Amino acid sequence: MIWDPAQTAGVQKAVDGFEAKNPKIKVSLQQVPQDQYYTKLDASLGAGEGPDVMWQSSAIPVYVKGGALEPLDSYIKKSGLKLSDYAPIISNLYKINGKQYGIAKDQDTWTFVYNSAVFKKLGMTDVPTNNWTWDDMVKIAKEVKSKQTSSTDVPMSYDRAFNNGVASVIHQLGGKVVDNNKGVVSSPEGTKALTMMKDLQDQGLIPVVANSTDFNPVSALISGTAAMAEIPSWNLSLLSKSTAPAGTFHVVRLPSVNGKWLTDTNGLSYVMNANSAHKDASWKLIQYLTSTEGAVLHAEGGASIPANTAKSTLDAYVTANSNLAGLRDAISAAHQQMYLRTSSEYPPVRGPIPQIESTQMGPFYAGKISASDVGKGIDQIIDKALG
Repeated sequence: MIWDPAQTAGVQKAVDGFEAKNPKIKVSLQQVPQDQYYTKLDASLGAGEGPDVMWQSSAIPVYVKGGALEPLDSYIKKSGLKLSDYAPIISNLYKINGKQYGIAKDQDTWTFVYNSAVFKKLGMTDVPTNNWTWDDMVKIAKEVKSKQTSSTDVPMSYDRAFNNGVASVIHQLGGKVVDNNKGVVSSPEGTKALTMMKDLQDQGLIPVVANSTDFNPVSALISGTAAMAEIPSWNLSLLSKSTAPAGTFHVVRLPSVNGKWLTDTNGLSYVMNANSAHKDASWKLIQYLTSTEGAVLHAEGGASIPANTAKSTLDAYVTANSNLAGLRDAISAAHQQMYLRTSSEYPPVRGPIPQIESTQMGPFYAGKISASDVGKGIDQIIDKALG
């Protein structure tokens, strides 16, 4: 059971590869919409049922505590699988109380993409590069804005949510979101990051947050409504599969702030149902899907960047998305500077993220709360979550 429709083809391709090598084992792939995934999973696992193998995220501690997932250590030892073959920052997410519960599937990376056709149409000479800074981004966005003629066009999209966008800027400025198990967003770095993000909206460089509920950065890039946008790695395949000519979309790393271009990272894993009636077969599936061969098939079919660190897996991802110019260099630059997403490093924070967005970030972008006060409000929510 998985949730992302954009990755279904890639997962199915890997499943087909597994069945070809294991003809006596039949696998049924079920894609459930993300907003329904955990609700359906909770109901089925709570009834002692559910899928044999499934995706899991930083929500995993809840499932481990509830005894819903099978520890994989004995399977790993018996099969000879090496956890060192996977990105450690992701693999370690699924080691809980000394036991390994998941084998890493992918590793998130945030990138920046610009539509070269739109830049050419506007007569832009400055373009985003792998050496650009936040100030460069603002300068380019202002120039784009000055040349756009449609009231529905926007210069760019930047992830303005707290957990991804704002938190990353805080880290780039040298600050932290959590320190000594306490929220510290009200720090000078936190206040500055919040102000920088709101300035993008107030200068008309990103959509007004209150009016952007239905705004889709990928669709906006494809249509040319947005000239450039911050795009997560799991959505890059949507751009490469569009009908736009090859090279239309150019990928670069995020702009640097204070000399850093930190991007948060997270990754999914494949886990096994503790109540599975097919545990040996389930392990064979997990092992294959996360192997170099399986990861290559995932990438070829259009999935996220594999957590399996074999060179051929990244090669397959870049080749599968060859319509995107600059992809390999952008990913390589992004991978040099990453930190673990706040909601991944501190799973209890995952739950109140919607509360942070609705009670703090929304009013902040609407001009009803100051950056200093919203930082304090976020800290209170984080402190309550961390207990």
